[in-house]
Amino acid sequence: MKVYFAHPCFNDEQREFKETFLKKVETALADTGLAAQFSLVDPFEHTPNVECDRETKLRMAEEIKTACLRLLEECDVIVALTDWDDTGTAFEAGYAHATDKPIILISRTTCSSTNAMLIGSAHAMIDDVLDDDQVKKLVGTIRPLILR
Repeated sequence: MKVYFAHPCFNDEQREFKETFLKKVETALADTGLAAQFSLVDPFEHTPNVECDRETKLRMAEEIKTACLRLLEECDVIVALTDWDDTGTAFEAGYAHATDKPIILISRTTCSSTNAMLIGSAHAMIDDVLDDDQVKKLVGTIRPLILR
């Protein structure tokens, strides 16, 4: 199963969150024995980060959009970080919803402060996602989707 991780990753705080989160998910998956059945797709590993360079962003926007949509289409579920009000994450979640892919919203604090349309599209919401019990809850939410 491929899981698309929609998130902003444009500054040190966001990069630090991502690194911590991915380590915790990896550990939780290993503990359940599902690591071999699970592939996390990070769009930042497939596209350049152009947000700080306006000219490059404008020149590469279509290419980046196409690459991300292809990745989304290849995935079975989307995990979307609701923090930092990222419009790219909202776009990815909306596309996933339109293509009938389950969406799991996650937040460092609470998903309830995000846009109502994202909440209404969510299969599940996981708050305080860096807490070990909440990471286990996330893996537990993904698990039945993997085992289908």
